[in-house]
Amino acid sequence: MRIAWHSAVLGLALAVMVCKVGRSDINLNGEWRLDYFPQPDEGAVRALPLDVAFRTVRATVPGNCELDLMRAGLLPEPEKGLNVRAYWPCEGYQWLYTRTFVKPELAGGQRAVLRFDGVDSLADIFLNGASIGETANMFVPHEFDVTRRLREGTNTVQVLLRSVRREAQDATVGVLGHALGGAGADGESFRKAGHMGGWDIFPRLFVSGLWRGVELEIRQAVRIDQTSWLVQKLDVEKRTAQLHVTCRVQAPFRWLDRADVRLSVWRGGKLVSSRTQPFDRHHLCAAYWLLSGIEPWWPKGMGGQPLYDAKIEVVARDGSVLAEKPEKIGMRTVWLERDDVYSKERPGRFLFKVNGEPCYIRGSNWVPVDAMHGRDRERLLPTLEMFDDLNCNMVRVWGGGVYEPDEFFDFCDAHGIMVWQDFMSACSVFPQGDDFAKALSDEAKSVVMRLRNRASLALWCGNNENDKAFGWLLGELGARYDPNDDRSSRKTLAAVVWEFDPGHAYLPSSPYLSPDVHAKKAEAAEAHLWGAREYYKVPYYTNSVAHFVSEMGYHGCPCRKSLERMMTKECVYPWTKVTGNDPRKDYHWNDEWLMKASDPRVGTFGKYRNSLMTNQLKLMFGSVPTDLDDFIFASQVLQSEAMKTFVELFRSQKFAGKSGLIWWNVRDGWPQVSDAVVDYWGERKRAYYVLRNVQQDQLVMVRDDGRVFAVNDTRRPVGGRVKITDRESGKLVFEAEYAVPANASKEIGGVAWSGQGVFDIAYEQDGVSRKNWFLYGEPPFELGKLKKWMGADDGRSTGAGREKWAMSQ
Repeated sequence: MRIAWHSAVLGLALAVMVCKVGRSDINLNGEWRLDYFPQPDEGAVRALPLDVAFRTVRATVPGNCELDLMRAGLLPEPEKGLNVRAYWPCEGYQWLYTRTFVKPELAGGQRAVLRFDGVDSLADIFLNGASIGETANMFVPHEFDVTRRLREGTNTVQVLLRSVRREAQDATVGVLGHALGGAGADGESFRKAGHMGGWDIFPRLFVSGLWRGVELEIRQAVRIDQTSWLVQKLDVEKRTAQLHVTCRVQAPFRWLDRADVRLSVWRGGKLVSSRTQPFDRHHLCAAYWLLSGIEPWWPKGMGGQPLYDAKIEVVARDGSVLAEKPEKIGMRTVWLERDDVYSKERPGRFLFKVNGEPCYIRGSNWVPVDAMHGRDRERLLPTLEMFDDLNCNMVRVWGGGVYEPDEFFDFCDAHGIMVWQDFMSACSVFPQGDDFAKALSDEAKSVVMRLRNRASLALWCGNNENDKAFGWLLGELGARYDPNDDRSSRKTLAAVVWEFDPGHAYLPSSPYLSPDVHAKKAEAAEAHLWGAREYYKVPYYTNSVAHFVSEMGYHGCPCRKSLERMMTKECVYPWTKVTGNDPRKDYHWNDEWLMKASDPRVGTFGKYRNSLMTNQLKLMFGSVPTDLDDFIFASQVLQSEAMKTFVELFRSQKFAGKSGLIWWNVRDGWPQVSDAVVDYWGERKRAYYVLRNVQQDQLVMVRDDGRVFAVNDTRRPVGGRVKITDRESGKLVFEAEYAVPANASKEIGGVAWSGQGVFDIAYEQDGVSRKNWFLYGEPPFELGKLKKWMGADDGRSTGAGREKWAMSQ
């Protein structure tokens, strides 16, 4: 018996070794067959074969069903004019994807798992005509073990999607679950991206499809997952890091006590440290593991971003590796210190600390890079490169979109861009029942365990603006509802982060209305500053008590080239009637400009959001240019000056009342008129180049109160010399040498002025010459003078022309 037992173990070990070497996953991306038909009124089709009339096209995976119809010539290009309306009937369709593959050879102990990285959204999954499961969440992967269901030769996998919009009629939704326009409550019972039903930054495109990859994964008998590499403590001076490592090992029971688990950390091919412990349980913990000689990971501007190769292996007693799990980690700690604003004695706090040091946040919001997520991958890295170019040290992933893929975090890890990660919930009050809580908890566990080891991850946030949503529809009645009773953000998500990722802070909502803020005993230390939508220097913006603002922006018109691309020729000029009176009342936007606002229904969001530009231009210039090129120029200059003012105002008060600004936003995910500084096609507005200049690690600026500040975000002191001259007269108004301590902002003097004009700020630091400017005076400004001061780009140029203008300032 003993001989037979050892032989069995040895045989199993050899089989595992062979299958590890011979593993061959099957990529199922590429061409599929797509059948589609209106979902029957009497109920969705849930079984195969189909017993309804249908049409067929070729499909591409990853992709979206509607784009497949477009490629087949059945739908128009969605980005042009009002064409997106032609896509709305598709919301009521069902879709059947079909693909065949040949069964792979499986060695002893191997499992075959069908993995869908993104199914949007409600689907029944079939293999060889038999149901193997279903999905109801587009945000997370879905896996189905098909080892015993595969047949020799050709196998057929099918995904039958049904309409969320049609299924919504059977959902029961609370009175508060209707806060935002578009799909509104129709989508809130389902785990589907919120923006798809229409948002003020996205069109109504309630699409479906296999939007991320599909694979038949060959898994070994021994497998490692659910890893956690937690840096418990880090000493920058002593160059030590204390780790706490956990993982789960899936293996046949006979392996317990007959193998070891080896943990190792490497950098540049050199072993930093390793430890081995017996494989005597499936869930292992290696606590209080002290590493010496480490280099800490820092956000952009505060230091480097060294990444270590961390590996967990299961090793047989003969030395063969049965399973391994490699990852990249950074040696760093990050935490959010937060307190509400009560009084001068208790002024509040919203401060990120990295490796124990305060970190001022220069960041921007991330919205989905495309309204149709099957196209996300091609736009992902170019957009991240813009964040890097803008010297952002944080990106906030907004809760109305999707969880981004590993490539997103790979980039952020390598470039020192910390990630504020919203859970996917925005601008409403979501269901409070057990079914929704379980679905949300399962989703959160999947996301948290995938991302918790990332060096760039800085914060989990329960949602975007849901705390505010309680009062949006019900007014005074809504104020009676305390958002701290919300089950999703205060219990479900909080419990997942508390249990599965103790290394990161959790913020219930953005903005977070704590019990004391709700009771009006305090004000929130973090805010979204949208309310005024007026001239950018009104007290609403300049006098906010918030220490940290995670949304703040200003509208800017895209360049003419992009307007001509997104609209039909007859609608590029925006107004159907111009009377010269109050632009909020007398500029009648044509329907394409309304749709591009974005306006799901034409007539709600669009009129208001387009009129933000006309109202703000009137405040700045006294009137609204009716020549389109003048309108574009004036709008882009106004946006850039507003965004510059916001950034400089906050940076000048670094750690003295302000600790960061995450402005809205870098790039549009749809052709539209918006607050973004880069449009859908990558054309950069003037604000892009202005922000790039004022987000450098060191900056000298003039504030509206005449005070001159130098700011330094690095961890070393800097000094230099500054000269400030009047652009028109050439008069020197300020000159000084200055020194700024490490990681600080310092007032270095003051200037005075009368009338209107522009100051040129020339300064030198570390032998590098830099430029800035300051537009002084009270509005209204004459557009002709501003053209002379700022450069009369007529709006037709590409980003290269606007970059040349910005660099000359």
